[in-house]
Amino acid sequence: MRAKKSLIALVAVVGGAGALLTGCGQTSNNSITNGSSKGTPSSVNSSLTIGVDNGSPTFQDNFNPFAPGNRIGTSYIYEPLFFVNNINGKVTPWLGTDYKWQNNTTLVVTVRSGVKWNDGRPFSASDVAFTFNYLKKYPALDSQGLWQVLSSVTASGNKVTFKFKSPDVPAFYSIASTVIIPQHVWSSITDPTKVMNANPVGTGPYMVGNFTPEQYILKKNPTYWQSDKVKVKTIVFPVLGNNQTAALKVSSGQWDWATLFLPNVQNTFVNKNPQYNKYWFPAGGVVSLALNLTEAPFNNVQFRQALAYAIHKQQIVKQAEDGYVNVASQTGLILPGQSKWLDSSIPNQGVYNYNLQKAKQLLTQAGYKTNSSGQLLDKSGKPISFSIEVPSGWTDWIQTAQIIQSNLKQLGISVTVSTPQYSAYSSSLSDGQFQGALLGFGGQASPYQAFNSLVNGQSALPVGQSTSQNQERFKDPSVDKVLANWQQSTSQATQQTDANQVQQAVYNLVPVIALFYGATWSEFSTKAFTGWPSASDPYAPPAPYGQPPLMIFTHLKPRS
Repeated sequence: MRAKKSLIALVAVVGGAGALLTGCGQTSNNSITNGSSKGTPSSVNSSLTIGVDNGSPTFQDNFNPFAPGNRIGTSYIYEPLFFVNNINGKVTPWLGTDYKWQNNTTLVVTVRSGVKWNDGRPFSASDVAFTFNYLKKYPALDSQGLWQVLSSVTASGNKVTFKFKSPDVPAFYSIASTVIIPQHVWSSITDPTKVMNANPVGTGPYMVGNFTPEQYILKKNPTYWQSDKVKVKTIVFPVLGNNQTAALKVSSGQWDWATLFLPNVQNTFVNKNPQYNKYWFPAGGVVSLALNLTEAPFNNVQFRQALAYAIHKQQIVKQAEDGYVNVASQTGLILPGQSKWLDSSIPNQGVYNYNLQKAKQLLTQAGYKTNSSGQLLDKSGKPISFSIEVPSGWTDWIQTAQIIQSNLKQLGISVTVSTPQYSAYSSSLSDGQFQGALLGFGGQASPYQAFNSLVNGQSALPVGQSTSQNQERFKDPSVDKVLANWQQSTSQATQQTDANQVQQAVYNLVPVIALFYGATWSEFSTKAFTGWPSASDPYAPPAPYGQPPLMIFTHLKPRS
């Protein structure tokens, strides 16, 4: 088995319209107990065992939705106002039943009636207003920076009104996916980042049943507001352990659901039980090559276009990602999920296919020359060379960088591959102390969020100043103007026009070189339950973490 890590992007349970599912998550190296729900195996259609929660190395009894390192099962207990499908952007009413923009600085959400917390207390709009004001009171909890744009959140009857300091229509997605906490519990908690919250009170479909350091069990919430749709009575979370052991558990049928990279998934998983074993690896973000645009020759558009043609993305997909994913569109969109946003005037859905001759022509047109040794020279006559940084241990990304290294050698460019620890890699990008690096972007419900993060010049800080966005340091005032217009508009037509303009800029100016779509790994068994999301029915990402399980567990049905 290749030493590739499982891809687990752990979304902060409170907030986040979507997490970027690219790169390689890490799993701990621990033994795994064979999960069973007090003698009630999955075969009798009542329980599922899910391999997703790492432990560190064993489980802490922590279901605090604000705490990093909390249990994955936390997101099965707390719920948001709306379920946002990051695959296609569809918004489904959840604790909120409706929303309306009164104007582009006032959003009104209607809150569902008849909902109870799992301790029997009634849920109300006051809990919603309390949640958002709690984030204001404790800024460390406001991971999405909502109070940078909000001015007030108030409740009246079954309505909650969000007022903004200035127009920020896309902030709806962050508001929609923020999970709601009970005022009667959290109002007395004055140190919310440290409380363990071993007995969480939520509105969600599950509540904590049994807990041990090796596995925990969630049981169905009997008073859940849509209890009739939830057919799985118990969920078992064993300690995940290392990839090899985890792969054996899911392939042998001891686990019902996992999120792992499995080499040759057809043979290692599907063929073990072809009637029931299924997988779906939808796109969850764009893996790209970022070049430091503050440096030459990376600040030359034709140079970047040439590299986009010279990099053999199909080879990367086949060799580094085992053919599980697709080449990414240079528009910055995640296709096919965001196809409705695609500017149809852009050729080939925005993909730069491998064309070495085209790459060489662009370099010649831009004035680049080669020496007698075939080395490509910069404008001062020096051979062009640069490094590509990839986090240590991210083996598929490392292999990607090595393929790029080989591809660009054909242009006479010398590339070295550097593999620092993740902290050093992250710091290098944030501070601008890099030449080239692989990074991921996108994965959110609205393409605005990805574009704003990628090419908003207002967040492109100079070298030496930290930034978490626009790490390639792209700047174009015309693009900033379009993004600002998009941010302020509640009109779908206006948003589409703005999206087309940004796509054209990303396609033609190549702020980063899109390579492939990072996958959301998901393997599952249909032996006990059917109704899993799929390419033909993408009602939710197939991830057992974050908010997708809330939707998935209202669709699963016992096999008859």
